[in-house]
Amino acid sequence: MNSSDGTIDAPRVLAPYVRIGVQGETLYLGFGSLQQAVNDRTLWRPLVRLAAHFREPRTRAEALAFLRDACLVREPVAQALLLTLESGNCLVRAHAYDPADRYSRHALFYELSGTEAGRVQRRLTESRVLLLGCGGIGNLVAATLATAGVGELTLVDADHVELSNLTRQFLFTEADVGLPKAEVLARELRRRDSGCLVRPIVRSVHDTEDLRALPEADLVLVSADSPGITGLVNAHCVASGQAWLNACYVNDIAVWGPLVVPGETGCWDCRPLTAHPPVDDPELAELISGVNRHYQAPSNGPVNMLASSLAALDALRHLGGFGVPASRNRRMGVWTHDLALDRQSAERDPACTTCSDVRPSTPRLQGAR
Repeated sequence: MNSSDGTIDAPRVLAPYVRIGVQGETLYLGFGSLQQAVNDRTLWRPLVRLAAHFREPRTRAEALAFLRDACLVREPVAQALLLTLESGNCLVRAHAYDPADRYSRHALFYELSGTEAGRVQRRLTESRVLLLGCGGIGNLVAATLATAGVGELTLVDADHVELSNLTRQFLFTEADVGLPKAEVLARELRRRDSGCLVRPIVRSVHDTEDLRALPEADLVLVSADSPGITGLVNAHCVASGQAWLNACYVNDIAVWGPLVVPGETGCWDCRPLTAHPPVDDPELAELISGVNRHYQAPSNGPVNMLASSLAALDALRHLGGFGVPASRNRRMGVWTHDLALDRQSAERDPACTTCSDVRPSTPRLQGAR
């Protein structure tokens, strides 16, 4: 049998994230997404003994021999017990976890997702992210990506730090008021992970030419709130073949997505994702626009953090090639007043005037998903 690193029956150990517990008449092997319920009590002891056996590196053959000889388990049952550990991502390569490595806890998360951690980390190291907007969401997304080991991060923002930013833009301090957000954020990211190449660009983005002047990236992440920015970025990224992801908030809703991968997914224009003034009633449209011109979004730290965290997780999934981004082909929202989850379809429309002619391109980042 081939192991995850391509060798024949390589030694594996019990993953450090595996815990076992009994509740009522059920034994639970692992918790969270790897949780497996075992109700047959005759299997509890050999399964737990097998898990304990894997605290030291063991090959598959050694594990089966242990079940047969030490636990007196018949071959079909032994195979089923071992498969229970294997199918739940409970076993990892013998040296997959190095607690001295700065990314070791992330490595366990990647293994939990069923992907070899070293491969994920290499993809992240090779990846380039362009972040538009360094405010409440941009602060936290940038910190998450940089400290996860993303290789290059370009920060774009024309704004300067204001006192009112400090309720949610946590990488800024009172001493930074008046300084360019992009430059301050770059300074703070370098302090946290010197291996990440951080480039601050203090400028606004108004049109396609502004976008073309920016470095290309494997992912463009938009947290800026300037009018029309999503449509502008969508058209640019679809034309240039760059993946992009939006992250924002709608009052008390934390929003992220859709993750647009040109040629593979739908784009921002495939489905109606936001509300607009009516096109068939100019007078009403003008009234609505007049009201909306006075709008000021209530920005709250916890809502910002929620949108930032979930968007950053999808960015890491996409760049690192593990798991499935929740926002792929859909716009996601968490209504924080009652924790309801909202999903807006962003599936590809074959008749979309923006992306219908785009074909999948070969990604720069390589690695198995």
